[in-house]
Amino acid sequence: MTGGREFLRSELLAVAAVVVPDQRAVVTHDPGPVNPGVLFDGRGPATVCRITVETGNPKSPDPAAAVQAAAEALRARGWTVEVAPPENGHYRVAATRDGFDVAVHAWATDWRITFTGETPLVS
Repeated sequence: MTGGREFLRSELLAVAAVVVPDQRAVVTHDPGPVNPGVLFDGRGPATVCRITVETGNPKSPDPAAAVQAAAEALRARGWTVEVAPPENGHYRVAATRDGFDVAVHAWATDWRITFTGETPLVS
């Protein structure tokens, strides 16, 4: 589980650095392995890691360009990428690789870009 978590974290940080090279990306959510189907007594079938990284350029926000740069960086790193059409100022990318999932979100109303990833379930 720790290998997948470290891989995902490093991928998110690396892509964020490509998208906004003059800013330092920040990990805003990384609670470690969690059990998304946990029962009240603590048992459950599998664990997963979810990590969120944020970055952006407050002086020059361009969500369309950021999402396009993220798509290109993910493809260059071996991810399968789908760019969704913009919707009400929301720009996004979904990517997969070897059971890992990544979503990139940027908004016309906010200078931040959010990279969220999830490891494959481990039983």
